[in-house]
Amino acid sequence: MTFPVFKDRIEKKYQLGVDESHVADLWREMTLFLAPYGLAPVQEITSVGSVYFDNKDYDLLHYSLLGRLMLVRIRAYELYGRPPEPIKEYWVEVKTAQGERRTKRRFRLTKSLLLEFLQGGDAGERVFDYNKDDASPELIHKLYRETQESIFTMGLKPFILVNYKRIAFQNETERLSIDWDVEYYPVTTAVYDYSSWKDMVEKPVGKADKVILELKYLHGTVPAWFAELRRKYPVREREFLKTLEGMGFVFQGPLKNHQKANSFLPMIDAYMANRRLAS
Repeated sequence: MTFPVFKDRIEKKYQLGVDESHVADLWREMTLFLAPYGLAPVQEITSVGSVYFDNKDYDLLHYSLLGRLMLVRIRAYELYGRPPEPIKEYWVEVKTAQGERRTKRRFRLTKSLLLEFLQGGDAGERVFDYNKDDASPELIHKLYRETQESIFTMGLKPFILVNYKRIAFQNETERLSIDWDVEYYPVTTAVYDYSSWKDMVEKPVGKADKVILELKYLHGTVPAWFAELRRKYPVREREFLKTLEGMGFVFQGPLKNHQKANSFLPMIDAYMANRRLAS
């Protein structure tokens, strides 16, 4: 399977008014509902773990609160409902935004290659070979170098792990995903020592307690089938960044004495309150 290293698309986020315990039933219903539109399930229920990076002053968090999105993260996909196994590969991703359009640049690494990358190692044949089905060596080298430079020049370190379960449907141009059981964990570089991120021993610092639906499409207006889906299910539009909610919990807890906690918390509260919520 080829995984695009560049993704440029429109993204819209919604809150789905169903209880988290009913998502499995919803998956079966939506599979039947979406099939006539060419959208099919793309995987089993997946446990998604995303480790986000920032510097000591949380500049990237500040940029996001001001509407200038730039996210640097490492993401791992694990299968839900199976015993934990060591994570086999990690996606290194940089995500930016212009209006509703989101651009994501990414490449994948094994754990040993990831640790070399984070220690400043150069991209070599093993990196190019591991990504050979996704892009040319020249493109992978460019992404690798630019992302590594951002991490080192901005002093970025892992600061939060966002864990959640996901189901997804897609066709060639559209994707619908549902995320639930969202949990937030403050982390350090010790997060690389975990062989799996889906069953953390530590208690989360907070939970989203909501079911999040994301619609992604390449261009144009919202797909026509989505209006029918909104008539069938309780879907409310709400722009929502998991990391911002998660950092609200962190600044009320482990980082409550951080020098910027008192300035960030009102901004995070305002962000959460002012997101457009329409029935």
